[in-house]
Amino acid sequence: METRIHSAYQGEVYGISFFTYFADHYSYASANVATENAREALWEALVLVEALTADLLEETLKARGVSFDRNDQEMQQKGVEDAHAWVALPWNVLVDNLVHWVAPWELKYREWLDDAPSDFRSTFLLIAEQETAIYQCWEAEQRGESGVDILNDFIRKYTAI
Repeated sequence: METRIHSAYQGEVYGISFFTYFADHYSYASANVATENAREALWEALVLVEALTADLLEETLKARGVSFDRNDQEMQQKGVEDAHAWVALPWNVLVDNLVHWVAPWELKYREWLDDAPSDFRSTFLLIAEQETAIYQCWEAEQRGESGVDILNDFIRKYTAI
């Protein structure tokens, strides 16, 4: 179970770099100001979801005596490289790609939750709910709706813990 938690943690380190790259580099050339502001809020919320989840997973990893590195250069670089490969995509293509990219992770983490023994359940619930929030966020964006509220609901829930 610790290996899975550590793997999810590395995914958060990756995600922070990935979404930060988009926040810093995605072009809004064809967007109006309201759309640009909404997308900036989306990137900010995505980074916050990843960072909050990493913070909470760190507590579990520490308690279990598992070493971790918030500044894992390999995961950070991979996040930047993957984001760089997609940063020039038009919004609708980017969103479609992200929905398809996140979907298998969302399924995998729900399966991990189903397999988790009771003493790990809350940690795997966090991991699964985080990925589901990101997946549902991108599904909303794909429908032309804002996904930020979905992310903010996750942030509120796990900030209150």
